[in-house]
Amino acid sequence: MPNRKRNDVPGIALHITQRGNNRQRIFKDENDCQRFAGMLIRFAKKYEVAVHAWVFMPNHIHLLVTPNSRHKVGRMMMCLTGCYTRYYNAKYHRTGTLYEKRFFSSLVGDDEYAITVYRYIELNPVKARLTRHPRSWHWSSYRHNAEGLFSKFLQPHKAFLQLGRNPIECRQNYRKLINTTKVHSREYRKLLNRIRATQLAQGAFGSDDFVEAMSARLGRKLKLKLDED
Repeated sequence: MPNRKRNDVPGIALHITQRGNNRQRIFKDENDCQRFAGMLIRFAKKYEVAVHAWVFMPNHIHLLVTPNSRHKVGRMMMCLTGCYTRYYNAKYHRTGTLYEKRFFSSLVGDDEYAITVYRYIELNPVKARLTRHPRSWHWSSYRHNAEGLFSKFLQPHKAFLQLGRNPIECRQNYRKLINTTKVHSREYRKLLNRIRATQLAQGAFGSDDFVEAMSARLGRKLKLKLDED
């Protein structure tokens, strides 16, 4: 089966997932996460990609980002995974690929859909039963977005800024959303399946109007709208 074309629309957020090859671990200790974070900061800045939310899991990562021009996300990810693989292979005396060949991505709407992806990303460790609350997982953007911890590169998405009248209120309302999300419920599991299916299809996660607009912009039909099972 041929690879699907990349989603690439300047100014529109992308939800990115990159997994270790055969689901192997890509982070073995804190230093690995720290090194990867530094590379992410470096290449996001170089390619002018705004990062809104992120999480590093033992064998994969999630990012919510917005590029300001075409092809920049692909270049950022190529440099990020290439540099980190060289670091990882040298440190652990190994050779060969570390990641699956391609990262998965989906376009994300500018309204509640973006906030849903924020929650999906930052609640990932809770859903995986690695921690009981996202604030306890050090390697995510939760404490920056929800609690105001300073970040020199994280930029709030426009949908996040619409959660309140000021940054404090935005964070308060976001914390409420996080704290009331039942990650092990049937409803949330169905939502996760839709998010994942949309990524696998290189689709668009948003309203009908958003999906249609992105389909017209890219010249191809984007499958798996939110209301599809």
